[in-house]
Amino acid sequence: MTTRRDVMLGGAALAAASAMPAFAADRPKSPLGIAQTALGHYFRKQRGDAPGARGPADPIATVDYVRSLGAGGLQMVIPLDTDTRKLRKRLDHHGMFFEGDIRLLDKPGDDTAAFEKGLRLYKELGAPCVRTVCFVGRRYENFSTLQQYKDWKANALAVLDACVPIADRIGIPLAMENHKDRVVDEEVEVLKKYSSANFGALVDFGNNLSLCDDPMDVVTKLSPYVKSCHMKNMGVTNYADGFLMSEVLFEDGFMDIPAMWAVLKKANPKLLPMHELITRDPLKVPVLTDKYWVTWPDRSGKFLADTIRLVNANQSKKPLPMISTLSQDAQLAAEEGNNIRCFDWARKALA
Repeated sequence: MTTRRDVMLGGAALAAASAMPAFAADRPKSPLGIAQTALGHYFRKQRGDAPGARGPADPIATVDYVRSLGAGGLQMVIPLDTDTRKLRKRLDHHGMFFEGDIRLLDKPGDDTAAFEKGLRLYKELGAPCVRTVCFVGRRYENFSTLQQYKDWKANALAVLDACVPIADRIGIPLAMENHKDRVVDEEVEVLKKYSSANFGALVDFGNNLSLCDDPMDVVTKLSPYVKSCHMKNMGVTNYADGFLMSEVLFEDGFMDIPAMWAVLKKANPKLLPMHELITRDPLKVPVLTDKYWVTWPDRSGKFLADTIRLVNANQSKKPLPMISTLSQDAQLAAEEGNNIRCFDWARKALA
């Protein structure tokens, strides 16, 4: 007899999850959705660690899987050959909401065909918005000089100049995530540049802590532009070159998540709650090193002092989670447990 654990941890059973709709009734549905970045270990298992792959090998199996954990919705990239009618039917079967995820052009002159096709697929699915990012990485790790950052900034704006009109033409909003690339005031400056109803913000609750922005300040300043969100709580502790930060269970972090959600929901009553607890080792934020500040040389003083005070006042009472020492099956089990706990939390906190 196939057990629930077999379905969750066995590679063959993961691929077959879509054939087991009864499995989706295991847990009550939460109002909270899940971002694909909180499913990294599941996707690796589902894809068999295919190099360069992004998102699910099987979107319908993924919908069934996350619903079995309690998810009320899902945000993910879908392959360009996805049968949107079948996927929409599966989402409707579970009563789940859906948001898309798409990669912008690398350069403004790149071919737009795949980008346009992706946006059209999400529109066919009825997605209210499509999450995107201008930068994959961390500003303080990827750039060694101020000029490198300026060059990236110019290219990123030119890419948006090419992509936003496409979203306008197709009629589906892009939600740009604050993704450890711009401090919040820089992010607002970019959002103000476009007056399009099809361009706004995906507000990540924790990312800009790594850029020495106050989390509530980030939520407040981005709220007028919000179209999507990545809800998460953070745990922090000191280390020699700065501080460590981790996405942690909602009840274990230092941020007031219901209050932050209330600010965004007031600004956009149609906003859908989406969580992004990534099950991984703590991230090092080396704010006490010279390299960290090289891309914003005039910012260090007050922002550094305020952030160190915030970290010192909110030291995690529990050890921050370490995942890399676990087996792949144990990493998947840890991720699944975190996701279930997030959905359980939201049934009470977001009711």
